[in-house]
Amino acid sequence: MLIFNNEFREYAKRVKIIIVDQVINDYILKIFNGLNYQIISRDYQEFAHKVLEFDTMEEEVHYVAHMISLLLDNGVSIQKIKLTNVGDEYYNTIERIFSLYNLKVNINYQIPLINYQLVKDFIGYYQELDLETALEKVANESDIYNELVNVVNKYLKYHNKDLIIYKIKNSYINNQKYTNCIDIIDYLEYIPSADEHIFMLSFNDGIIPKFQMDNNYITDNIAPLVGLNTTMELNNHIHNKTLACIKNIKNLVITYKLRDFKSSYYKSILCQNFEVTKEDVSNDMTYSEVYDKILLTKCYDEYYKYGVKSQKFNLLRNNYQVNYNSYSNKYTKISRQMDKLMLSYSKMQIYNKCAFRYYLTDVLKLDIFEENFSTVIGSMVHYVLEKCLDNNNYNIDIYVDEFFGDRVFTKKESFFLQKYKEAIKELLDQIMLEKEYSLFNQALYEKKIDIDFGNNIHFVGVIDKVLYYIDNDTTYVALIDYKTGMDDISLKYLKYGLNIQLPIYLYLSTKLDLNNIKYSGFYLQKFNLVNKDYRLVGYSNANHQTLSILDSNFANSKIIKGLKLNNDGSFSKNSKVLSDEKIDNIKDEVVIQINRVIDNIRNNSFDINPKVSEGKNIGCEYCKFKDICFVTKDDEVNIDTNVSGGDE
Repeated sequence: MLIFNNEFREYAKRVKIIIVDQVINDYILKIFNGLNYQIISRDYQEFAHKVLEFDTMEEEVHYVAHMISLLLDNGVSIQKIKLTNVGDEYYNTIERIFSLYNLKVNINYQIPLINYQLVKDFIGYYQELDLETALEKVANESDIYNELVNVVNKYLKYHNKDLIIYKIKNSYINNQKYTNCIDIIDYLEYIPSADEHIFMLSFNDGIIPKFQMDNNYITDNIAPLVGLNTTMELNNHIHNKTLACIKNIKNLVITYKLRDFKSSYYKSILCQNFEVTKEDVSNDMTYSEVYDKILLTKCYDEYYKYGVKSQKFNLLRNNYQVNYNSYSNKYTKISRQMDKLMLSYSKMQIYNKCAFRYYLTDVLKLDIFEENFSTVIGSMVHYVLEKCLDNNNYNIDIYVDEFFGDRVFTKKESFFLQKYKEAIKELLDQIMLEKEYSLFNQALYEKKIDIDFGNNIHFVGVIDKVLYYIDNDTTYVALIDYKTGMDDISLKYLKYGLNIQLPIYLYLSTKLDLNNIKYSGFYLQKFNLVNKDYRLVGYSNANHQTLSILDSNFANSKIIKGLKLNNDGSFSKNSKVLSDEKIDNIKDEVVIQINRVIDNIRNNSFDINPKVSEGKNIGCEYCKFKDICFVTKDDEVNIDTNVSGGDE
């Protein structure tokens, strides 16, 4: 749909038109007939250059960094040094190697606008509020805010909130530019001065010249009919202009590589116009001690693994000492500023088992959760029990189907699902039995508690079941957690913050809206297909009256496992009972442990310190990261569980 605009032609008659370095054919000249135009061709000089070949991109970039260091050593200003023909595939290698030479390059990274917290906050506000209010809430004088406003203004006329948010999420800004560092230029547009030094990398086929393909909407077979140049004409122009621009640069170093980390390359067809040589960094001069040591370790690799002794080996070995084939797996403290922390029992358990494991799991987010039938069974059991007890409806199939939805099961999964349904029914029968012996007449299920520690730090937990009974001004409470695993409930790990889910429940329950709490006990109610004993396992109050609120027949308990009375009415030595004072001490110790973990995480204390108890390494048990931390015996921390943390 080509449109010929006569009004624009009338305007063009009143101005002077200058055409610089363009391909002008007869059709274009006919259109310009009668207009005040001038065709200008740039004056190009012809300087002789040679092209340097390198085996790898790494060697190519290393050579350029070395030569730039040499120029700086000879008094050339860094602002007079430029890079050109640099694609984004070079960015990481340039940043890594140039940093070893203390060189900085202005790489034009495009950063998504949504990466900035200010923009995320704006979108959150904008989804709930009007545009003006949302902007006011994040307004400041930063460049990010100005970029945000520019995007909003551009699409404001469409009056579409979803469109504006979409455009914000798909907008980019250029990274910050530094004044005293090396710039990347476009060799086709930039005209360097005689005292500037240009390094042209990636002089490879397919990269330079940047030829065009005959894949435009208007193809070569009809291009002349509408006054356009064919691809061949354009490519001839590109070839000649590229060659002219290269030869026009006085101080120019041209390099290309034969391979990088992914592919192999050929030299550019333009190499036929230059002398091509194979080059290497001078052996008797260095500008990066760190890089030389890296090269020395590579030389050691080649020598010990393949018997190859490179030319640089002796020179580097005589100048540097490296501890080859040795390493330290010790954690080096990071400088991260923690902006928020959401702590829970499971995260705290991971940290206390091994701080480095927590770092990999929760800070670096390397532990990818993969859901399968086994991982959702625990959630399914909790869901079904909550629904059955909350609604006083024991039709298990309804809630199982509700939980899984349209999920399709294998024959094996269907078999075990039926077994779990039968086990849930047995567990519900046990819960009904508990009610016969208990005075508890009120309950909270799946009670989530969020405790604010200030500075955007929260501790969050969910208590599966809180039973309570109010007698005058006293609220009797029993805490129960359904557990499909084989957790150790012993309080001997309390001072190490390990296996303290029940003590944490005690602490969380202090934040419930209940007055003058007195605990009858806190328990796990274990659930699995092997052991069908559903009695409560945990700690009971040593006071007979308090315990009888939960179990009126605790002397011959059918609902609490392990309780036994002596002939004098006292509890046997193996019964897990605690006084009110010891229960209060446990709650106090939990607060100490939570604050300790918070302080350590805030201070970035993530040492490799797996805990070992009674000869068993519980810190590394089921850990996925042994190939990252390279844990040694010296890293292990033996914990003493002989000192009681509450058990009697």
